[in-house]
Amino acid sequence: MRYKLKHEAVGEISELIGKEIIDNAFQSFSKIDGERLIALTNSRQVNSFIIRSLFNQWRNEVEKLESPYFDFNHERVKEALKSFMNVLSNHISIDREHLLPLLIKAIEDAILISFAPAQYLENILNRIDKPQDFKLQLKYIKTNRDFFKTLIDKIGEFDTKASILQTYETVDQSLVEGIDASEFLQKLNAESQVEILFEIIEEPVVEEIIEEVIAEPEEKSEIIEDTSVESKDEPVTINDKFDQPTKGMTLAEKLQRKVNQSIEASLTLNEKFMFQNNLFGGDNAKMKEAFTSIDQASDLQDALNRANQFNTDWDMDSEEVETFMNVIQKKFG
Repeated sequence: MRYKLKHEAVGEISELIGKEIIDNAFQSFSKIDGERLIALTNSRQVNSFIIRSLFNQWRNEVEKLESPYFDFNHERVKEALKSFMNVLSNHISIDREHLLPLLIKAIEDAILISFAPAQYLENILNRIDKPQDFKLQLKYIKTNRDFFKTLIDKIGEFDTKASILQTYETVDQSLVEGIDASEFLQKLNAESQVEILFEIIEEPVVEEIIEEVIAEPEEKSEIIEDTSVESKDEPVTINDKFDQPTKGMTLAEKLQRKVNQSIEASLTLNEKFMFQNNLFGGDNAKMKEAFTSIDQASDLQDALNRANQFNTDWDMDSEEVETFMNVIQKKFG
């Protein structure tokens, strides 16, 4: 079956799901800190869009800083503000009232980027002052990332909203991911909303008829003899093909291998060097301790919680953190 998004239901469902998540999150807390915020849901895309909203808010506040007495454009001042932001990112404290609208918007954007990426793009372009600033969105995009990275690479300094939307149409559509609607909602504990958010299209069942392969003419018998199926002038049938050992792993085997492979084993030498020096202060033992802990996680949310225990004032906007989160996502996502 296929799922067709009901655009008119996106806002309503996003609010419904958001309120339920908030109700659960604030049962025991009056405010949510950064550790709980980055693992608020099992959807990494939703969590990332929440962080995006916080950083956008910070950026807007900084742009308002003007004074006849101080030079806020000085490089050292900018550097100090960035350091200040890094400290703030590790001391987040947000209450229910202020988190709810950010969460609802994050869910809405996550739905659109998954099932209607063109609409997502148009919505974002309507929100930002400079169309070229859409490039800043990439670090927060986890779904259809390759597609949007290709688009962003084509955006120039003088592009307009209209030209970016036209460029969107030229990007290879095969890069768009096929997101499963049920799995998407399951990560938000909202599987029951699938028929409200999507029109379910039943596809006709096509019965496959397996016919016996007719023997090739006698003059081509040498080709048959060279196959891996032993035969004495007998025709090769479909069943013969199925009886041969299958090459490669099944999907289940690949998934099992993915889960069993340790974080460290999945990394390149450059990635290990980058993580050790930029995230773990050059301490190889500390990095291995983090990898061992994350490997023992039960799911993505648990993995993110474990990773955050080793967060020693990381620059959450850096390439190193982005790459590290991608590694965890590949293992548990």
